[in-house]
Amino acid sequence: MKNVKNVKNKEKLREITVYLIFGVLTTVVGMGTYFGILWLGENVLQVAPDTAAFNIVRVIAQILHWVFAVLFAFFTNKKWVFTNAESDVSTTAQLLKFAASRLATLGLDTAVTFGTVWTLQAMSYQTVRIIGIPINADIISKITASIVVIITNYILSKLFVFKDKK
Repeated sequence: MKNVKNVKNKEKLREITVYLIFGVLTTVVGMGTYFGILWLGENVLQVAPDTAAFNIVRVIAQILHWVFAVLFAFFTNKKWVFTNAESDVSTTAQLLKFAASRLATLGLDTAVTFGTVWTLQAMSYQTVRIIGIPINADIISKITASIVVIITNYILSKLFVFKDKK
C-alpha cells in the first residue's frame, strides 16, 4: 500500500514539475507574441504607447497571445503533462474543453493585465531598470497575470480537461 502511495506521489510531482516547465514555455510563447505585437505597433505602425490607439494594439496583442499560448499549451499538456488522462476522449473534445477553460482564464488574464497596467499608470509608475533591463507597466502586468493564470489553468486542466483514468 505504501509503494502505491509513493508511486502516486512521484507521479503527481512529475506532473506538476512538467506542467510548470511547459507553463513557463507557454508563457514565453505568449509573452513573445504579446510584446512582439506591442513592438510592431509602436515601431512599425508608429502608434504612441500612451494613447487610446495603443490600447487597440494591446487588445490585438492579448488575443493573439491567447491563441498561440493555448495551442502550444494544449499539445504539450496532452503529450507530456497529463499522461494519466483518459484515453477514450477524442482530441477534438479535449481541445474544445481546453479552449473553453482557457477562455475563462483569458478573462482573468485580461483583467489582471489591464487592471495592473492602468493601476500603475494611475500611480504615475515610471519604467525602472533592473540590471539594465527596462521594467515597464506592461512587463509587470504580464508577469503578475501569468502567475495567476498558470495556477488557475492547472486546476481547470486537471479537473475538467485531462481527467485521470478511473
